[in-house]
Amino acid sequence: MTMRSKGAKASLDEMLEDQNDSMTDKLAGKVELLRQISVNINKEIEGQNEDLDKMNDSAGDVLGSLEKTIGNLVGVSNMGGTRTVLVRAIGMFGFFLVVYFFSSRFTSEP
Repeated sequence: MTMRSKGAKASLDEMLEDQNDSMTDKLAGKVELLRQISVNINKEIEGQNEDLDKMNDSAGDVLGSLEKTIGNLVGVSNMGGTRTVLVRAIGMFGFFLVVYFFSSRFTSEP
């Protein structure tokens, strides 16, 4: 090989090496961006899991209260018979109707 061809080959090698370094830096930047995105996704998932756990606990509390209420209603219906339950239900409906009437009458705007 001549001196000129060796210089041209060295120049080509240097140019290719610079291109490789540039592409390696770009790839490292993209990998870092992907890492940050995955960390943010992980944080979001953990937050949503905490929210779901809280909702599950609340739903369990509501279910327990509902079961207790239904049990109490069954107990009341067993104690007084069907007629007593019917009279109480009509009485409660009437009471709420009167409360609604008075609250709408006194809170209505002119």
